[in-house]
Amino acid sequence: MLETSLYFLHLAGLAIWIGSMVVSVWLLVKIGRMEDRSNGKSLLQMMISLVKWLMNGAALVVLASGGGLIQSLGYHEIEKPLWITLMERGGGMIILLFLIIMTWMCNRAHKRLKGADGAQGNQFSKLVTRFSVTLSSFAVLALAVVYIVSLRVS
Repeated sequence: MLETSLYFLHLAGLAIWIGSMVVSVWLLVKIGRMEDRSNGKSLLQMMISLVKWLMNGAALVVLASGGGLIQSLGYHEIEKPLWITLMERGGGMIILLFLIIMTWMCNRAHKRLKGADGAQGNQFSKLVTRFSVTLSSFAVLALAVVYIVSLRVS
């Protein structure tokens, strides 16, 4: 029962985390093309809160449920197959880097947007581009781990 619940949490967290990254990248591209910077600024602030609460929360659920699954399935003391090692180390590292980098970027962007020059032309475009490139990079890395794990390479 516990393993089934952890497995469900793990898959649901992955779906929410990766799905929200893909949708956010799409929205950020649309925000970057907007002519009206005041609307773009409010949408970017909404995106920052989405990253801080939804994506970080889903990433933590994936990390915690993955650790619980590794422990409950008994893979902590025996030699693990390659796909388990990749999922544990690679996936865990990607999630930790996501949490650290995206929280730092969100706090930095929030401070810049609060300032008077936060919504000014080139600065705003750079901010949106950095967010979209970083989120799409993490989405590709997470999908790569999911793909390799789904192959269950020994």
